[in-house]
Amino acid sequence: MTKLTKMIEIEAAPEKVFAFINDLKKENENSKGFAEGELTSKGPIGVGSTIHYVAKAGGSQAEWDAEITEFVENKKVAMRSIGASKFKFIGVRTLEPTAKGTKFTSSMDYQLPYSILGRVVDKLRVRKDMEKSMDRTLASMKKAIEAES
Repeated sequence: MTKLTKMIEIEAAPEKVFAFINDLKKENENSKGFAEGELTSKGPIGVGSTIHYVAKAGGSQAEWDAEITEFVENKKVAMRSIGASKFKFIGVRTLEPTAKGTKFTSSMDYQLPYSILGRVVDKLRVRKDMEKSMDRTLASMKKAIEAES
């Protein structure tokens, strides 16, 4: 699996950051063109909630379903891909209070399908696109959250 980790400090309380990252409408607006999700389970977001994602990277599109596996209010959200998708994904988002606000860390482990070909495509293009998209998404999220504060 390929692991990507990005961190950014946001000048807002962890409660505001946590509320933002768990509002799919805001998240989709923030990450447009990279990954957009739709809640497929009923009730509020929490452990066991499912989300259908559509993402673009490396010139192609991937779709998968994810299940939230850990949900610690104002501190952590973890999820993993489920179902028949050939795209494997584990994502973890953590929030830590700082003197200025919140240290937000987003990590993902993913594996493209098609064994050797998938690894080659990942190294040549997908990983670079994913890193750029994560950087843009975090910068956009920081700007949006700080503008609300």
